[in-house]
Amino acid sequence: MRIARCFYFVFVLTFPAFVFGQEADEEAAKEKQRIFAVLIEQIIAEIPNLQLSENQSFVYAKAGNILWQTDKNAARTLFQNAVGGMVNSLQTAVPANKNNNYQNEIMSGQATRPIILDIIAARDAAFALEALYATRPQIVAAALISRSAKSTKINGNSNSSHYMAQNEIELEQRLIRMAAEQNPERAAKLLKESLKKGISNETFNLLSRLYEKDAAAADEITPSIIDMLVKNKFKTGNQVDHQAINIGNIFLRNFLQTRPPNTKFVASDASQMRTLAERLIAFHLEPYQQTYGHYLPPIIQVAEKLVPGAVAKLKQIQLINQRRGNTDPHYEAVNNLLGGNTTPDQLLAEAQKYPPESRGRIFEQAASKIAQQGDSERARHILEENFSDEALDQALANINWNRIHDLQNTGRFSEAERLIDEGPERTRMSALINLANAAFEKNQDENRSYAVALLTKARSTIGIRPENAEELRNLMQIISAFSNIDADEAFRSLNILIPQINELVEASVIVNGFQGGSNIRQGEILMTNGWSLGFYPDQAIIAVLARKDLDKSMGLIDGFSRRESRILMKLYLAEAHQNSTETKGTRQKGRNSNNVIVLSGKRGGSFFVQ
Repeated sequence: MRIARCFYFVFVLTFPAFVFGQEADEEAAKEKQRIFAVLIEQIIAEIPNLQLSENQSFVYAKAGNILWQTDKNAARTLFQNAVGGMVNSLQTAVPANKNNNYQNEIMSGQATRPIILDIIAARDAAFALEALYATRPQIVAAALISRSAKSTKINGNSNSSHYMAQNEIELEQRLIRMAAEQNPERAAKLLKESLKKGISNETFNLLSRLYEKDAAAADEITPSIIDMLVKNKFKTGNQVDHQAINIGNIFLRNFLQTRPPNTKFVASDASQMRTLAERLIAFHLEPYQQTYGHYLPPIIQVAEKLVPGAVAKLKQIQLINQRRGNTDPHYEAVNNLLGGNTTPDQLLAEAQKYPPESRGRIFEQAASKIAQQGDSERARHILEENFSDEALDQALANINWNRIHDLQNTGRFSEAERLIDEGPERTRMSALINLANAAFEKNQDENRSYAVALLTKARSTIGIRPENAEELRNLMQIISAFSNIDADEAFRSLNILIPQINELVEASVIVNGFQGGSNIRQGEILMTNGWSLGFYPDQAIIAVLARKDLDKSMGLIDGFSRRESRILMKLYLAEAHQNSTETKGTRQKGRNSNNVIVLSGKRGGSFFVQ
């Protein structure tokens, strides 16, 4: 608590005042400072009460991010606490069976650790890079050694180890790229050293940055990077190395971009790129690779420019894959037809030239155009003549939805509502919500009561207590719409719903924990996973409601029984406020842009979050 109070006073003294409008006075600014200082105080005070050191580290990092612009020393202290917590997690974790360590979140460091390091790196990438090495789990270090040693011994975890090493290299290179951007003086050295450690999804970005800083150094190191890709053979053991394929495609796409003559760019050596293309093409021409058809279109484009002799074979494999996957061989031709300015009658005539399995989209577009012209009966007749069963229901629903959308855009809301009522029940709720939002946005004063009536109609389809996850999601959508249109109803609905959410959360924690779920440990939700419990209470609703009444919104947050839930929501509000303060210079003084939410406390002060 003493630490929390220290941060409270630091925050009050350092948090800048934001004045909205010429009439805003010093008292309002002080009130704004007070409320957000208390918010940060509450968050920091809760950290020691969290059971998991990973959760403590996560919140320390988040709080440090919020404080960075106003007190870098305090933020750095929080970042140090975050890293210390991760180190403590590694030291206190009890190693499981060696094989199971690959699935152990603490021992593998594959989820929480990268999230925390990325948060820190956004402010101080050099420190995050130091923390990367300090918090590297033993199993990750072993994976890196195994990758560099290229052992030929059979290992039951070889694939897990390979991808673990890949992820670590990518994380390291990402942090190095960010450190180079934050410290241009050291950029060239950092980038060059990083590129020597291996390839990852960050490799091309790093090489591009190095080319900007030191083109000669980039040209010098590029051949070794391409060589790593070529020697990789795009496989690890008997598994396809999807990352290497994607990286190779990135380099080749960059090489084939149209540029002015004699333009120099990264990885521009034609012979190197041809070698890379030939190796990728050879990989795709291996018989057992035919199942990876989604890689074929880009490599065919490469072959057309660099290895034209391979185009015919690649297209043959593509055709085999299309037949094997039941892909419509006329898909592209139909796309071209639908993309033109053809009339409905022309579309109906052209449809007869294609086999039945390729006609569906043509009939749908023809019917849609006819419906837009006002002849709904003919559109329906075309669909009923060419579709049946579920396909007909779906086609009619699509036409209906397009017509509703057109009516909304032209302000014919009553007609749109009638079509919604006539449409399938499964789409009715979302359609009513969209219509309510559209009507309210069109004219808030005149259409408010109508929008409320639409949302009330949608709400009537759900009982007071949602019976399943789908009903809960639908109700959250309705409450979200109410938060803009009728805040009192949104507050009332949320207050009724929170006890049920608390029950669901507690039940999920028990069940997931009993089943050994990775998102629950020691009876606590792993906060980097968010809710991840099979349902999602929308935190954004609280932020929207906060512009109506901040105190009531804080009361809603306090109604959640789980400490993790309360902290996550308070972090959401605090981060949103921090984001808005950092971008205040781009806003016109004295105005609130459309994406600004004004928060009003009981004492009349004005605040905002994004």
